[in-house]
Amino acid sequence: MDIFPVRCQVEWTTLESGCIEITLDKNLSKIEEKVARIMGAPTLVRRPMDKMNSALWVLMDGSRNVREIIEEMDAQFDEVISPVDERVSNSIAHFVELGLVSLTGMKDDFDWDIGPSVVGH
Repeated sequence: MDIFPVRCQVEWTTLESGCIEITLDKNLSKIEEKVARIMGAPTLVRRPMDKMNSALWVLMDGSRNVREIIEEMDAQFDEVISPVDERVSNSIAHFVELGLVSLTGMKDDFDWDIGPSVVGH
C-alpha cells in the first residue's frame, strides 16, 4: 500500500535562506499563560529547519508517496543523505509524532490548507 505524507495545517514560511520555519503554539497551561502575559513572554515558538528537512517538508504535499519522496531526496542530496531510505523514513515518522504531518493512503486525500502562511494575516 502506498503512503502519502501531507503537511498538517500549521503556520510555516520560507526564510531568505530557502529553509522552512514552522511557528508552533507553546500549548501553555492557564497559569503559564498568565505568567507569560505578565512577563511579556512569547506564546509561540519558531522552529527553523535545516536544508534537508526543509526540502522534505516541501515534498510532503500529499501528491507523492514515500518512495517518490525518497527518490527525490536522494536525487537532491546524493551521498549527504545516505542511507536515504532510513533517514527520510525516520524524518517523516518524527514529523508525524510532532503532529506536523499526516499519512494518507490516497494521493491528494486531504481537505485543509497546506500552503505557507501569508505574512501579515
